[in-house]
Amino acid sequence: MESSSEEKPLTRSRKEQRPIKKKNSNDFKVEIPKFEGKLDPDEFLEWLSTVELIFQDKEILEDKKVKLVALKLRKYVSIWWINLCSKRVRNQKDKIRTCEKIKAKFKS
Repeated sequence: MESSSEEKPLTRSRKEQRPIKKKNSNDFKVEIPKFEGKLDPDEFLEWLSTVELIFQDKEILEDKKVKLVALKLRKYVSIWWINLCSKRVRNQKDKIRTCEKIKAKFKS
């Protein structure tokens, strides 16, 4: 039996050979606003409220929240955060790993 030119090849394309990656519940982009650390307490409370609503809506895991918040800190508050983390390392204290702890530090 002769093979026809219309037969499909037996090998799959590269795209078809790639394993299918299953997405888990945290495989999505989370956009939280930046915070520059101005001295206006109302602005801080509004920002914090917005971030908490986003985390609640997107069901962000606790261990991701602190990292996401730290990524959005700018200018003075970013310097404050770096200094706080360095001071905790020098004093042999644990890293801040919960949103409640970072909120308490912000508020103080």
